[in-house]
Amino acid sequence: MTSVRHSYDVVVVGGGPGGSATAAHLARGGLSVGLFEREEFPRFHVGESLLPATLPLLDRLGIGERVAQHGFQVKHGAIFTDQESGLEQKFYFLRDRPWPSYAYQVRRAEFDALLLDHARSVGADVHHATLVETAVFDGAGVTVTGEGSGGRFATRARFLVDASGRDGFLASRIGARDRVPNLGKVALFAHFRGADRAPGIDEGSIRIHVFELGWFWWIPFAGDVTSIGCVLHARTVRERGGNLEQLYDEMIRACGRVEKGLTGAERITPIHTAANFAYVNRPMSGDRFLAVGDSVAFVDPIFSGGVHIALGSAELAAAAIRRAFQADDFAAWRFVEYEREVWRGITPFFKFIHKYYEPAFLDLFLNPRNYFGVRDAVLSVLAGGTFFGMPFRTRVSLQILFALTRLKVWTRRRAGLPVESRLEW
Repeated sequence: MTSVRHSYDVVVVGGGPGGSATAAHLARGGLSVGLFEREEFPRFHVGESLLPATLPLLDRLGIGERVAQHGFQVKHGAIFTDQESGLEQKFYFLRDRPWPSYAYQVRRAEFDALLLDHARSVGADVHHATLVETAVFDGAGVTVTGEGSGGRFATRARFLVDASGRDGFLASRIGARDRVPNLGKVALFAHFRGADRAPGIDEGSIRIHVFELGWFWWIPFAGDVTSIGCVLHARTVRERGGNLEQLYDEMIRACGRVEKGLTGAERITPIHTAANFAYVNRPMSGDRFLAVGDSVAFVDPIFSGGVHIALGSAELAAAAIRRAFQADDFAAWRFVEYEREVWRGITPFFKFIHKYYEPAFLDLFLNPRNYFGVRDAVLSVLAGGTFFGMPFRTRVSLQILFALTRLKVWTRRRAGLPVESRLEW
């Protein structure tokens, strides 16, 4: 038997950062919101390193102080190493920017639960362990059906937000997923106790270790727990086959810095996997719907942009939806500008990720100079500060960097060094 729940102005499918933030913004704006999340919170999730420009987003959401007081590990920068060249570079976030010079390393189970609880506290109607199965649109709204702890249900809304993440609720039903060539990756990751901790200001820095077959992230949390993940090309995982735990251990042994840093450490979680690290879903918006966060696209996580993109797109989505309600017009054309704004924010991450896998770019990246403001421009991207727009000077500096990369390709080729992209890892 199907129960009929009361109608909402907006139904949000998914309770991760994108869904929780969209719901909270809309509820604070006076709209009735029903949020449906298929899992019980808290739950384990990948994507644990925040960016400095994320903190103002949390402030505008109304939860910044609560996050700051939670006790998450403070992060002042990032450390990148390349096993092949032996290069290492520490980056510290810039001061005197519109965002702080620090961020947090967060256990996503705790962080996501904070955001979802905040959405509930400001008026969103949150449904845990509730799977949305169908969404049927008509001229007056959308009928959503699914199943939860109370059995099957149906509800009405005037608008729908797809925040289902990599599941791609709408893309899998009325659209499509386009995979980004050569960026299809698989991550194997777990939490450890007793892993190496850097001294002083570097204790909370994320570490990125590049090695022959891929790269590792090393994210230290408060309380002597560290998240360590290995990102490999999907083909590498298929070719090696076998037990994922054995493959994970083999990759640790293949990356000297990771193996050394885990001497005496204890793994305290199972090994988790996440795949499909590069895709674009479509459509992003249409009559009476739009998508946010990972439901729009997902890129290789090497620059920790996932949560930032989710929260940034949520803020933009809420503003677009409020304007549609004010006009009582939910036609697709109203959300074209939303799409432009989101792609403007995502594009720098895509660009940097493609470049990062080129040996010539990595050489420059790990030997930074601030000629023509290049280093500051890179740090602005790494901090997430370009999501809502890129100043002209930053754009010029990045173009200079990419021009230097092309020159570096020529000098490496002349020296007989590899120049092919490592995207085929």
